[in-house]
Amino acid sequence: MVSRSGRSVVAAVVTSILLSSILLSSLVVVSGVAVATADEPEVAGALESHELLSGAALPVGTGAAERVVYRTLRTADRWGDSSGSVFLPEGAPPAGGWPVISYAHGTLGSADQCAPSSTGFGPGEIEPIERWLGQGYAVVATDYSGLGTDGVLAYLDGHAAGANAVDIVRAAHELYGNVLSPRWMVAGLSEGGHATYFAGHEATSRAPELDFRGSVVVAGPTHMEGLFPLGGPLFPDIGITGLVGYALYVLAGIDDQRPEENIREVLSPQGIEWMEKARSLCAGDLGRQIRAERIQLRSLFSRSVWTPRMYDLFREMMQVPVDGYDRPLRVVQSLSDTTVPVALTWAQLFDMRTRGTQFEYQELSGISHGQTTVASMDQTMEFIDRLMR
Repeated sequence: MVSRSGRSVVAAVVTSILLSSILLSSLVVVSGVAVATADEPEVAGALESHELLSGAALPVGTGAAERVVYRTLRTADRWGDSSGSVFLPEGAPPAGGWPVISYAHGTLGSADQCAPSSTGFGPGEIEPIERWLGQGYAVVATDYSGLGTDGVLAYLDGHAAGANAVDIVRAAHELYGNVLSPRWMVAGLSEGGHATYFAGHEATSRAPELDFRGSVVVAGPTHMEGLFPLGGPLFPDIGITGLVGYALYVLAGIDDQRPEENIREVLSPQGIEWMEKARSLCAGDLGRQIRAERIQLRSLFSRSVWTPRMYDLFREMMQVPVDGYDRPLRVVQSLSDTTVPVALTWAQLFDMRTRGTQFEYQELSGISHGQTTVASMDQTMEFIDRLMR
């Protein structure tokens, strides 16, 4: 149900989504998303290396911690490595081992120095991890492939990010064995919420030896595949905070991982310059520079991004599944979020209801994007405890 208080925040986004639907007639509710299958003889989650994490990166309540590097998807159809963190609670493990939460973080950037396994987690994300540890859950947290490992992060490449969040659970089990329970769940904020939709959709088939219990998506962007192809010199300001930075990370990932797409051909000289900056700057620094120089999304492009091939590419990367979830799903969104406006989540919920997908939904008000996870933790803990204990 669309509340009156949320309409003013998202009117521009709703208009843009409707325009996208008119211009892109293939934007329809689908049963899942077709994706190429990586055909290399790889083992998802195979542990490549591990090392003790430094004290600066440790959440309160950590009993043991390792930085791991493991095999996973680089893009939807190419293999690579990802790094990540594994945190165990203090004390002795319970009978059957610690149950596991796989946490997918929000947007931090594309440069290696932005990886949480190197720098730790910031406010809004460290608190939930500490609470899970305090409640007796081990926490694993992927950096995502390309963030802390070779190459550039394939930003919002959902199948890859989802696989990264699943495969680190397998890597942690290889490292710690029976100290961990096979029971696990996935949760994520923002970019990580997008990844969590994909992880939850594919978890039981990707890691069948484990006991997957469900997903918690917090402020996860959806329907972006209808917005990004509209990029071009005439793209209007639609009121999404940070959209220029997100677009730059998407473009940098495509440029690095999918050079055959020739994404530079649609960029202006300024767009190429800022895409290169995005490779080396974390999100906070990039955002400050964008605001200081008042960079507009339309200035990044020399011509429209829209082609049938580009639309197909964004759809392959970003389109969130609307059915096929075989474990419980919880979605959290704030009406006051200007980073991922609530209209995007309403559209996703409508699509899932249309397909008969069951989910729990919590809607908050007066809560910023970055604090949505913390503000909803009591209800999230009830959901997790109910499914995991």
